[in-house]
Formats: sequence, C-alpha cells, structure tokens
Amino acid sequence: MKNRLGCIIIIALVVTITSCKKTISYPANPLTNYFLTLQVGKYVTYRMDSLNFYYYGQLDTVTSYWAKDSVEKSIVDASGATAWLVTRYLSDTLGDAWTPSITYTVAATTQTIDVTENNLRFIKLAFPMDAGFSWTGNTYLPYAPYQDFFSFSDYNNLTLGGWNYVYDTVNRPFRVANGLSFDSTTTILQIADSTNVPIIDPSSFASSTYWSETYAKHIGLIYRHTEMWEYQPPTPDGSQTGYKIGFELTMSLIDHN
Repeated sequence: MKNRLGCIIIIALVVTITSCKKTISYPANPLTNYFLTLQVGKYVTYRMDSLNFYYYGQLDTVTSYWAKDSVEKSIVDASGATAWLVTRYLSDTLGDAWTPSITYTVAATTQTIDVTENNLRFIKLAFPMDAGFSWTGNTYLPYAPYQDFFSFSDYNNLTLGGWNYVYDTVNRPFRVANGLSFDSTTTILQIADSTNVPIIDPSSFASSTYWSETYAKHIGLIYRHTEMWEYQPPTPDGSQTGYKIGFELTMSLIDHN
C-alpha cells in the first residue's frame, strides 16, 4: 500500500513539474517584422492629410504635406535597453525641402513594440499577433494627454488610458489610397466610438473617436486614420454658437527603402 501511494505521489509530482515547465514558443515572424525597420538609415515616407478646425470651430481646412520618418541612431533608454531614435521631417507635397518636425523613440522586445512621442508612450504592437487579441495600448499615458491642445469633454477623447487595442485583421492584403498594394498586413483598431454622427443635429452634442493603424510586413506603418473631435451645440442664451474642436489625420505610405 505504501509503495502504491508513493508511486501516485511521484506521478503527481511529474505531472506538476511538467506543467510548470511549459514554455511559450515565440513565432518565427516577430513583431519587428511589421514595424519600421530598426536600422540606421531606413526611412518611410507618407502623404499626410490633416483636418483642423479654425475660427472657433466654424471652419475646417485640410492641409496636405509629406512626412518622412528616418531612423537616425540607436540609443540606450532609461531601462538600459536598446531603442532607436526616429526623426520626422515634413515637406510640402512637392518634396522641395525637408524640415525636422518631431523626434520619437522606438523600443522593441519579443512582447511589445513601444513608441514614445512628446513624452507619451504607446504600446503599438503586442504578442501574440492573432486576430482578436487585445491589449491596453495607452496604459502608460497620463490623464487627458491632449488637454493642452483641445478642451475635450467626451470621455474617450479626454482620457485615452482605457482604450483596448485589438488586432482587427492579421496577414491580410491591403491597398492604400494611392494604389500601393501589400500582401501581408495587420490592422490594429484602437478605438471606434461616436455620438450623433454622421448627421449632426446642430442643437445636440456630437463626437467621433476613431484610431486605426495598418502595418505591412518588412515595412512598418503604411496607413493610419485618426478622428478625435467633438461638436458643442450653441449655449441656450445664444452667447456661443455651435463649434467643433479636435482633428482628423490620415497617413498613407508613398515611399520607403
């Protein structure tokens, strides 16, 4: 009886140890395959169409320009890990002259790819890259990160920390507006929320919060569309007319090396 009990205990221990030693197999196709090639000298160029509201939200204007994201150098970040410094250059749509606009850093691990821009850290991609997998990509953002630029009141525009990024499609073909086609892409839907749109009642509040990014294998970001705006109706006493605040931005890849 004792020998039989000892065998049972040993078998249970073997099963437990085997379960504890279960390993995670990382894919042969890492996250970095779908991001800007992290190598000094690499670049991607986009056409950027930016919609902004002027004259207290009474008028809207679309401004078009080119943007080139260039990997300038590798650095060591605050945690001691290697990161890459990327500079974005802007030009008119003729590409006559390039002017530095912003600089951001990219840090890649087997689990995530993080981008830090204007001291705002976003988890752009996460493991595993499976359709339907989600993560809180804005978890490092402070409360109301855009409050210095826009006086948002809508919750989704005011605080971005609760957004759940999700892989909407994985390993699918995609065509950008200028006709370029890509065989293997993944699209991340960060948020899709709206109130009283597309037809806006001038007497009622309306808003749109939408952010989607598409990445192509061995290239990186090829398309992005962002909407973060809201409409405030006129005040009851007529002292303030209805107006919009916020922005829309579309980026479409036109070139890369």
